[in-house]
Amino acid sequence: GNDLHSLSKPQLIARLLALQKELATAQHERRQAVNQLVEMKGAIRVYCRVRPPSPGAPSSCLRVLPDGSSLGITCNNQESVFNFNRVFGPSASQQAVYQEVAELVQSALDGYHVCIMSYGQTGSGKTYNMVGNQSGEGCGLIPRAIDKIMGSMRRLGLQGWDYKLELSCVEVYNNSVRDLLDSKAQHIKDMNAIKHDAQGGHTIIQGVEQVELHTASQAHALLQKAMEARACNATAMNSSSSRSHSAFMLNISGTHAPSETHLKGALCLVDLAGSERLDRSHAVGARKAEACAINTSLSSVGDVFEALSTKQKHVPFRNSKLTYLLKPCLSPGGKVLMMVHVQPEPASAFESLTSLRFATKVGGTELGQASKRAVMAGAPLAQPNPPQAAPAPAAAAAAGGGQGAEAGVSSSRRPATAGPAGQPHHPSPTTTTTSFWQLQAAATGAAKRCAQERGGSKRVGLG
Repeated sequence: GNDLHSLSKPQLIARLLALQKELATAQHERRQAVNQLVEMKGAIRVYCRVRPPSPGAPSSCLRVLPDGSSLGITCNNQESVFNFNRVFGPSASQQAVYQEVAELVQSALDGYHVCIMSYGQTGSGKTYNMVGNQSGEGCGLIPRAIDKIMGSMRRLGLQGWDYKLELSCVEVYNNSVRDLLDSKAQHIKDMNAIKHDAQGGHTIIQGVEQVELHTASQAHALLQKAMEARACNATAMNSSSSRSHSAFMLNISGTHAPSETHLKGALCLVDLAGSERLDRSHAVGARKAEACAINTSLSSVGDVFEALSTKQKHVPFRNSKLTYLLKPCLSPGGKVLMMVHVQPEPASAFESLTSLRFATKVGGTELGQASKRAVMAGAPLAQPNPPQAAPAPAAAAAAGGGQGAEAGVSSSRRPATAGPAGQPHHPSPTTTTTSFWQLQAAATGAAKRCAQERGGSKRVGLG
């Protein structure tokens, strides 16, 4: 302390710059440690959340196992047990759920492309999970992420970081994109309006406004405006059913002058429209057309994950506006978390089972090691790592690849037990498991027939 008084002004400035560089190095090491932890948990993580039962519901077809990562579901007197990275029971709070995803939100500030998507049948609690209330205990993931980012920006500003945030809120409705922050916005049908930075930077949509954020209150007000503009209508299954997919897209640019570091991150929080069976939702006319479009786009999401999981050379991102919009996050180098939502009522058991199977397949998808978009002292922008070969099943299980795996289906309503190297062991030769991709093929065919006929009750979509 006293030694500082003997230093001249130039010496003090030099000392301050040296301390700033030391702090930047420490922050860099912290980011590495946090993101190594994220990558150790898997490229695509899957969490499951069980919606509380409806008032007066007689029973539940779901049971959360004590390990906190397994869920049992009974459908047609058969029980399946699924394993995920995390399972939240019906009593889980919004804060408990957010704590499990907070590190991913931080990764966006550190220069990564991050996507958190909420999936499940209509009425399963997806929008509550993502938005919830604007304040208080019921606050959802998006408002909490806003507060987290703004708070981190203030702290990092004291350490020499300068951040710029730009927000876009859009919906994908009937395979067209609409700006939710512009009340006079037109539906954008041209796929080429979606522009991805070839150097791994940000995504913009021509005709969609990007609003620079300065305060958390400003961001909350914009979120509220977007939610009020989103397409919603009543169906037999949900009195306020979202009829579009919504995306809260935050482009993040960070600069640290002392270390000459520039970061480009992105946080995309997606509330997918709920899949539905037309014979249960009783959708007709415009509502039926919406349901067909929703389920067809969800089938496109499944096609993308199938191509990624089987390491196909061509990934059909351009099959829908939704998948093309999410391309940077779903490509090698991105970080993805899917939250699958299920309902406990026995009447929804089939839909819940199909959603869980879809989430299982997503959990087995590897994007390769995540990479941040950063420039340090004039170096080129870091590019995503190339795709890596899929590991053998035993190696994947040893590395945590067993997450998101269906443990088995037993006709005696008995869950399967774990086999060698974490692989499922079927206790009975009568055990049967329907291939997810068989389900998807049937769903895709149903979607096409629905689009052609516009008549009759058909099962369409993924779940």
